[in-house]
Amino acid sequence: MRLVRGIAAARPEELSRNDLVADAIAERQAAVLILIATDRAEGPDVLLAQRARTLRDHAGQVAFPGGARERGDAGPPATAIREAAEETGVDPGAVEPLILLPRLHIPPSRFDVTGVLAYWRTPSSVSAIDPGETDRVMRVPLTALADPDNRIMLTTGWGWRGPAFLFDGAVIWGYTGEILASLLRLGGWERPWDPSDPVDLEQALRRAG
Repeated sequence: MRLVRGIAAARPEELSRNDLVADAIAERQAAVLILIATDRAEGPDVLLAQRARTLRDHAGQVAFPGGARERGDAGPPATAIREAAEETGVDPGAVEPLILLPRLHIPPSRFDVTGVLAYWRTPSSVSAIDPGETDRVMRVPLTALADPDNRIMLTTGWGWRGPAFLFDGAVIWGYTGEILASLLRLGGWERPWDPSDPVDLEQALRRAG
């Protein structure tokens, strides 16, 4: 699989320029599930969840399903799959982990996050299980993310700058936006787009509606 080979060969800074490789093991560890399905006519898609606006960390943001490690978790794949099942109802038995992404440190939440790229062998219905955690769940086609009309270079007032996406009324940015941009590039789905005119976060939210 081209994407797996690309991630295996990529340096961490090719995946994210804003979140650095964790040089020590933080007290707070998390994992997210980057779940790719191929059962739809429009081609591969990825599972994303919009976090509840009442959460303390990353409220309202669109992200890969996932969360904090619990004591009984055997490793990042176990954490990511358990959390994804709790958030979206995905069947853990239908998820095939493929490769771990580098463990990156996310300064705002003080978490180390490990991305778990996985294949969704037999996709089934998913939805927001707990409204206190998740507003909605989306299967987002990679073709929609690759559409130049849906891509922006985003900046924030606190110095973050990176690729982002506008999709279905949402702005997808941060760790999720950077990893998605890397998946498009490494998997061969990327189309030419113009990053030369950066958009600030508030402007992007208005554009997204």
